[in-house]
Amino acid sequence: MRNKRNWKDRPRSTGYEVYVPEGDDATRHYKKLKKRMTKDGFFQELKDRRYFISNVEKRREREKRVKRNIAKWRKQQSLI
Repeated sequence: MRNKRNWKDRPRSTGYEVYVPEGDDATRHYKKLKKRMTKDGFFQELKDRRYFISNVEKRREREKRVKRNIAKWRKQQSLI
């Protein structure tokens, strides 16, 4: 009897990886990878790290974003 490896025991990568099977369309896999990176906030993180931003500025931006989201939510509720 052969010992089968459990799929949970497979080696895990630390970054973003995409395996493109031979003969498959690479652009489709590229789009999936790009969508995953965008959803995780990878590109936004790169933009944010480009320049130093103090914690006070980060907090102000976060508060502005929250206010915008609340206003957007209230506007949607009033249209319903």
